[in-house]
Amino acid sequence: MVFSFIRGGIILLLAGGLTYFFVYIENLPGFLIFEINEKELKLSLLISVILLIFFGFLFWLSLKILGFLLAVVAFLMGKDTALQRFFKRIRYRKSQKALNSAIIALTEKENKKVLLEIAKARANPDFEKIVHLLEAQAEEALGNQQKADKIYKKLLLNKDTRLVAIGGLIRSRIESGDMDVASQLAEKAVLLKPKSLQALNTLFKIQCDLENWAGARKTLVSQQNIEKNTREIRLRQEALILYADAKQKKSEGDIPLALEKIRESVRKSPSLVPAVCQASELEKISGKIKNAEKLLKACWRIEPHPDLAKSFAELLPDETPHDRLKRFKVLFNNLNNNNIVKVTKAELLLATEDFPAARRILVKLINEKPDSQTFILMAAIEKGSGASEEIIQGWLSKAFSASRPPVWFCNSCNNVSDWSPFCPKCSGFDTYVWGLPETNKIFSESDALLPMIIGKSEKEPSYSPDEEIISNDEKPEISRDQENKNGAYKNE
Repeated sequence: MVFSFIRGGIILLLAGGLTYFFVYIENLPGFLIFEINEKELKLSLLISVILLIFFGFLFWLSLKILGFLLAVVAFLMGKDTALQRFFKRIRYRKSQKALNSAIIALTEKENKKVLLEIAKARANPDFEKIVHLLEAQAEEALGNQQKADKIYKKLLLNKDTRLVAIGGLIRSRIESGDMDVASQLAEKAVLLKPKSLQALNTLFKIQCDLENWAGARKTLVSQQNIEKNTREIRLRQEALILYADAKQKKSEGDIPLALEKIRESVRKSPSLVPAVCQASELEKISGKIKNAEKLLKACWRIEPHPDLAKSFAELLPDETPHDRLKRFKVLFNNLNNNNIVKVTKAELLLATEDFPAARRILVKLINEKPDSQTFILMAAIEKGSGASEEIIQGWLSKAFSASRPPVWFCNSCNNVSDWSPFCPKCSGFDTYVWGLPETNKIFSESDALLPMIIGKSEKEPSYSPDEEIISNDEKPEISRDQENKNGAYKNE
């Protein structure tokens, strides 16, 4: 507001000054006489000043028109003139506007519109690189891979766009299944820009697809040096590559080399359960059962896991259920409060037909943190104990509406499957974790209605931890077929 006031004041002063000047000129005595061809032209001083200003303006305008005409002539002759620069600025603004529209269209995946917009931007050579880049991406998205490859090859000639061009050609070779050439291109991309995480990630994925585990391990180390991950993550990821390498060597029949790789994997990450299980299997194949037991016990002490218990049981597949229970006792020492230990112990007791002892363990677990596996085991115990079908169905109905037990799942896409260094669904590396995926925590209304559908016992199955329902003397006879259905760790 202050500036507006000042500006208004200046305008008023100028208007007042001009008015005073013209009034002063008009009041001056005298006049001007012009003689033209013996004719006199008598003008007052005010009119003379006005005419002088008018003819001065005409002279200035004539100079401008003459300059414009000379510029037109120079423009037609091809010289760099202000007129040429004017039209150049217009073309630049149009090209810039078209490029902005093309980038927005590419983000919105309107690839045909991208091609239309970049056609308008071709008029300006300043945007040649970005035009080629947008065109290549649009053609690639439309499936015109040959056209895209031609454009990417043009971009290879420019230092600024060489890495992007190589990335496009890599995608093309992967699409066509030419993984060897894709690997060579990815290596060139890493040489061009060694600290590019995108280039390293691309090379790492290709090497893993080709099962080039030595190269993948080297690339992973370079990648980790840039990402600055914690030591635990670095060692675990390296252990995953060693696990994959050992698995490949095992499939090829090279057991000694596979054992060497998996031992190194376990040394780097002693808590990596799948690697420990694989190591125990290879040690068993090599006839070193004691080494296998030692590995499993060490990992079990870090964190009990069902896969470890399964591998521990498979070390001696021909032992009796009672011998297996006795052998497992070394794993249960000082870990009686762990839920996995409780379930494992209950399954082993179920296999030995010690139903009251198994029930006491599960009742404690039901009062703490039950899941569907706990209720299914309770149903098996009731069936083995000779309980009525109604009680068994009551436990099964609880199992359907209870939370599911932990599983291996990808924390990137929630895919549930057997553990793997790479997710088979999203190809994520080091994404598998043990727990409950989000989709497994939410149950439909049909699960809640299931007890009404299959029936519910009149007596709700409920036991106190200290109550023993059936004594050992009253234990019913169980056939071998029933025994094979009960426990998880039994003779095969």
